[in-house]
Amino acid sequence: MRWDIRLAGFGGQGVIRAGEILGRAAIKQGLDSAMRPMYGPEKTGGWSRADVVISDQPIIFPLIVRPDILVAMSQDGMNRDGSSLKKDGMLLIDGELIKDIKCYPSKIYSVDATSIADNLGRRIVANIVMLGAFVKAFGIVNEDILLQTIIETFPRATELNKTAFKLGVENVKEVKI
Repeated sequence: MRWDIRLAGFGGQGVIRAGEILGRAAIKQGLDSAMRPMYGPEKTGGWSRADVVISDQPIIFPLIVRPDILVAMSQDGMNRDGSSLKKDGMLLIDGELIKDIKCYPSKIYSVDATSIADNLGRRIVANIVMLGAFVKAFGIVNEDILLQTIIETFPRATELNKTAFKLGVENVKEVKI
């Protein structure tokens, strides 16, 4: 099985780092993975995107044309990349920031990642909240392996990231279309 996953948002949200973590967790699980970061010319605040391919077979063509899953962390990311989602694709949004859905997915999941991160006192962990929501909604990678990969990536923020991840898992919900 091959999963084409696009994470979209703006610079400073940790979109690309989340894509890296997701890809590394897949590799630890014995899957193949490829990640392609893309971003605008701005240092912070411009558009940002990470395309992650995860497969149980070797990845021959790592580019994503129509993702199976879109993770939108900002309205701009939704506006920019919503139309690329496959017709039967699935969507995970930051429900607090996305008000206008620009596609017709088969399923929509939502978590207020930015609000949860703000309540933890560190907005930068919104990407970790989204990874928790991602693993609960889609189950492509193992939850324990993904959390361990996050901890290995940010060893000095272990407790904060464990809490952010757990809150993402606990607070994601399916939105009825």
